Amino acid sequence: MTKVKNFKDEYFYDLELSGEGLFSGRLLQGSDALLMSAIKQTHHPIFLTHQELIIHGQGTIAFTFQANTSFGIVLSENTAILGADEPVVCLEIGFHQTVFKKKLSDDSDAIIALIEKPCNTDAFLDINRVQTYWLSIDKENRLLRFGKGYMLHKLVLFEAELPRSGEAEEDAYAYIEKLKFISLMGDFTQEILSTINSSFWKFPVTVDLPPVVTSSNEVTLDMPDQGTSTVINNLSEECGVLYGNVAGQRVVLNTPDFPGFADAINYSIITKGCMLYEKLKEKKGEFGHSDLNETYLRITVGVNKGNSPGVPFVLEIWPGGHYSPIHNHSNCNAIIKVLHGSIQCNWYRGLSAYEKEPYDFCELKKDEVTWLNSRQFQTHKLHNINPKGEMCATIQCYMYDTNDIHHYEYFDYIDADDTLQHFTPNSDWEFGEFKVELKKEWNSRLL
Repeated sequence: MTKVKNFKDEYFYDLELSGEGLFSGRLLQGSDALLMSAIKQTHHPIFLTHQELIIHGQGTIAFTFQANTSFGIVLSENTAILGADEPVVCLEIGFHQTVFKKKLSDDSDAIIALIEKPCNTDAFLDINRVQTYWLSIDKENRLLRFGKGYMLHKLVLFEAELPRSGEAEEDAYAYIEKLKFISLMGDFTQEILSTINSSFWKFPVTVDLPPVVTSSNEVTLDMPDQGTSTVINNLSEECGVLYGNVAGQRVVLNTPDFPGFADAINYSIITKGCMLYEKLKEKKGEFGHSDLNETYLRITVGVNKGNSPGVPFVLEIWPGGHYSPIHNHSNCNAIIKVLHGSIQCNWYRGLSAYEKEPYDFCELKKDEVTWLNSRQFQTHKLHNINPKGEMCATIQCYMYDTNDIHHYEYFDYIDADDTLQHFTPNSDWEFGEFKVELKKEWNSRLL
């Protein structure tokens, strides 16, 4: 754990946020922050970050801030770049043009690849909004990739493949295997510098893990080859703990002591005067919209153990047609199992009023399991697209990363006014009480 300064003269700690090697922090400041450079062609100062690539020549680097002028992410072998022809990898992001470069001069021979407007991709600067911009370098596959939002292959906007030379030729890009220092280049004010957050992942962006978790007893060779599902062993230790609690065959809704549990829930939802009908009506407007369909029920199972945002196990009831706002999950891990019906899960590249269209989605059916962590599937919207009378029930399980010492207690969401709000994970009923009361209501309908 390294103690460093940011531009506000405040100390913070660079912590490994997950076992996957994701780090976060800010830029250094003062004389230690400026990358020593003799390059006269560089129009902007270059600021050195406190983090190096853990494995030289590979990794993913992200900066999150509101950029109102073009800027660059620079990877170098040394902290001192001694000339315009010294080899680097630089991603320059602009209003109308984004470029991968192999040196910091403005000469045309410095360009590796270039993309310009108009085009059918969003590979340019986003004005007047906070955005996450990332660069992935992959020395093994000779790939440079640029994306926005989470560090995912599905969010790649622009990429370049570096050619390999023949045996008799000099390898023009052999130097990328030595790159380790990470810098940010731009004409930034002190105010902007104080807001820049950075994150670093020790792996390049290659293949995304699929959203569906399959039991290792059911995996075939086709599944990993086609990317249709993954196994729990590929996920974090925290996801493994949660999965072990709810993935079993006996974790179901209908049980011998209440075989009509699912029918009772549906009946109570659609019948005026019943407990679920009235509770949903009471919750209308909870997330800012006046739409009754933006409601669902949270029935907590067990107690808050202090290792999750709210109670770690929650039975959620989604009436037909109902949905959640777009929200995230405190950077925690989660496992979601469908106990009844089906639900559509939409994923977004960030939580922002500007991010209204999902980059991907899938429909999860009964007994299927999905997951999320701090870098994949973290921001989503759940939607029961089935008609009225066909509810969906899921068991949602949450756990902070073991190395998370902050424990952010809220699920943030975007309200009706496109404003970021905090949702404190609450409870409409405790599970034992809920089951008793619903069973009583279900049996009384026959009287």
